[in-house]
Amino acid sequence: MSDRSALISAVVTYNLRLWLAGLSAAVLVPLSGVALILDLLTGQTEDGLARKVLAASARMEAVIDVHGDLTDVRVIEDDAVVYDEPAYEPA
Repeated sequence: MSDRSALISAVVTYNLRLWLAGLSAAVLVPLSGVALILDLLTGQTEDGLARKVLAASARMEAVIDVHGDLTDVRVIEDDAVVYDEPAYEPA
């Protein structure tokens, strides 16, 4: 694959993934609000609809993976480990 076709493919893929992420957000934002109201009215907090919508949103985000191979994100406790800096200590 030439450099040009690889670039075109990367941008088209990014745009499609971004469009899907926007569509899912447009659906999930009102859905999460309705789920929250229903959970508050029924008294469910732990295993209610709102938690299920949040879990579905996280799964959807992982599947869509807008930036694909362009990112390498690691979630850790202390950013100082990543940047090889001493941990912040308040004075």
